[in-house]
Amino acid sequence: ILTLFWFILYCNLLGLLPWGATATGNLAVTGALAITAMATIEISGMVALGPMGWIKTIVFVPPGTSGVTAVLLTLVMIPVELIGKLVKPFALCLRLFANMTAGHFVILSLMGLIFLFGTGPFLVRWGVAGGSVVFVLFMMALELFVAVLQAYIFALLTSVFIGLMQHEH
Repeated sequence: ILTLFWFILYCNLLGLLPWGATATGNLAVTGALAITAMATIEISGMVALGPMGWIKTIVFVPPGTSGVTAVLLTLVMIPVELIGKLVKPFALCLRLFANMTAGHFVILSLMGLIFLFGTGPFLVRWGVAGGSVVFVLFMMALELFVAVLQAYIFALLTSVFIGLMQHEH
């Protein structure tokens, strides 16, 4: 988990360097991280619970039910549990990708204002340029915080999902 945190943090911070690109701003990278997290979550659950205990996390019979009710609820819960197993890594993937991409779009938009107002009156040009630079510096500081926060959230949620998988329902 700590290796995952440092890797994501390094990838996030790489995008803050001049002419650098954020690897986690690429959906393929975040998707690979999410697939790796999902494999780790499921394998750790299978090791901790055994094969039959792991199957019980998918084929869930609600306690206190029997007969036809238990069969119907089990048939309803199987797709719900399978979708839940796929949604967790998908949410990790999209959260990291969207947050790392959004900040860069805002910074590029603010810098684009300089060029958009580049042909206006002198005071407007310098006012927009000065304001853009101030806002870009603020956004860069915010991006630094978001880079650390997103690495922490990805690692924390992965460890929480691993911990949840270690126990049966």
